[in-house]
Amino acid sequence: MTTHRVTVIGGGVGGLAAAIRLCAGGTAVRVLEAGPRLGGKLNRWTATVTDRSRPFQFDMGPSLLTLPLVLADLFAAAGRDIRKALPIHRLHPISRFVWGDGQAFQLTSDRAELQRQIGALAPDDLGGFERFLTFGRKVWDLSGDLFLSQSPEQALRGDGTFSPGRALAMLTVPLRIGMFQKYAVLVDKYIQNQRLREVLYQYATYSGASPFLAPATLAVIPHVELEMGGWYVSGGMYTIAEQLEKLARELGVEIRLNTPVARILTEGHGKAKKAGTKRVRGVALADGSIVEADAVICNADVMYAYRELIAPEDRPSWSNAKLAKVEPGGSGMVLLLGVDGTYPQLAHHTKFMPDDYTSDLRAMFETRTIPDDPCIYVCASTRTDPTQAPPGCENLFVLCSAPPLDGTIDWAIEGPKYRDKIIATLEHKFGLTDLSKRILVERRITPADLKSMYNANAGSIYGISSNGVKQAFLRPPNRDRDIKGLFFAGGATHPGGGLPLVALSGKIAAELATEYLNGL
Repeated sequence: MTTHRVTVIGGGVGGLAAAIRLCAGGTAVRVLEAGPRLGGKLNRWTATVTDRSRPFQFDMGPSLLTLPLVLADLFAAAGRDIRKALPIHRLHPISRFVWGDGQAFQLTSDRAELQRQIGALAPDDLGGFERFLTFGRKVWDLSGDLFLSQSPEQALRGDGTFSPGRALAMLTVPLRIGMFQKYAVLVDKYIQNQRLREVLYQYATYSGASPFLAPATLAVIPHVELEMGGWYVSGGMYTIAEQLEKLARELGVEIRLNTPVARILTEGHGKAKKAGTKRVRGVALADGSIVEADAVICNADVMYAYRELIAPEDRPSWSNAKLAKVEPGGSGMVLLLGVDGTYPQLAHHTKFMPDDYTSDLRAMFETRTIPDDPCIYVCASTRTDPTQAPPGCENLFVLCSAPPLDGTIDWAIEGPKYRDKIIATLEHKFGLTDLSKRILVERRITPADLKSMYNANAGSIYGISSNGVKQAFLRPPNRDRDIKGLFFAGGATHPGGGLPLVALSGKIAAELATEYLNGL
């Protein structure tokens, strides 16, 4: 170990990824987690029913793994083989879409089967769908390494020095990857069938964005899922957090649970009127004690960190007025339902589509209301892993869209009403017979709960939206502009939300921190 000390605030996937890489490189790392367990939004709820032989287990956050090579690279950086830690299974289908009239459609990474599915739903769109995926592949080829695995400043530096030629070449990329075109416009260009359009629209919500406002660059998401596969981890998605914690501890990372941070401490003269005039010196804990550090990686929600953990005089680049202008991403309400009996019509991932999906999207992103006819996403991981529920039972993770918090919805009142609407829709419109009578255990998580549990910005799932070029590509950076030695990892910083991108943010933060420490 070197004499350098790095403190990581928050033990989510981004924080653990950064800690693992730093410690594997010889740096002393301490992770301070406010809660009783690691993983952040990658969380688990276990509920026991006394007369059943095993409990219900629910993943409370991510329910699908894409780009498993990102995690494989993380384990390899620590000299480990991910195959010995995380048994993963490719899902077939990845997801099933069901409409009120009984029509169904399945997304799969099996290209021949996908063509059959499209041929049955929208035969005139077979060619357009292929061209849409080709565009997504082009976005990946042009921007995957450039924008996802490194920060914008790293991309501009290239081999270590700023290159005007490289910067000029990068200027052409935004146009070629559809940065200035809307995602829904791109979808509509290639697809004529409204239901197939809606299937593709939903990919924008994976980054907390509206398809009508987000850039066409998001076409990379269906490319990644349909051409590289969607995966499930045996034992539940929380197994990822457990294995990352195990790896971190084996490497020597010090982990403190139930240790909330109250303030990021700086040193320097006066107010940070210019970037880089202050330097991080550690953190103050909620109990008043001080933890000194040469560098700090903050894995807390970036908006929360700026508002609550950094003194206003230390962040002139992120004033309260500027923070107020950052649009939060979409949110949702989750129902965790342990039910007696099974529903064979469910796939591992099933999306029950409303009569007008656009109304659901506009409620979340425009009118900021609870949708009247929501899209209902149901994950039944028992389809792939029966150990997640008692024999003969289902563990249903139900997610419906909801707007971020703005003070207009009292979730203590509206949450139960929304819950009843969702259950009734599944029961009477989509054939989940007697669902309301078969619930053995239940938990509800609203946007207000997300804010209190995870300090999530406005109770949103992804912290900030990807609506528009600025928020999609110019997120709060991984290296703080004002405080030397302060770095960020997580879904609200670069490169964005979702398990693989959050893990990549940890990689970027670790690289930038190592560069900084080497210069001390």
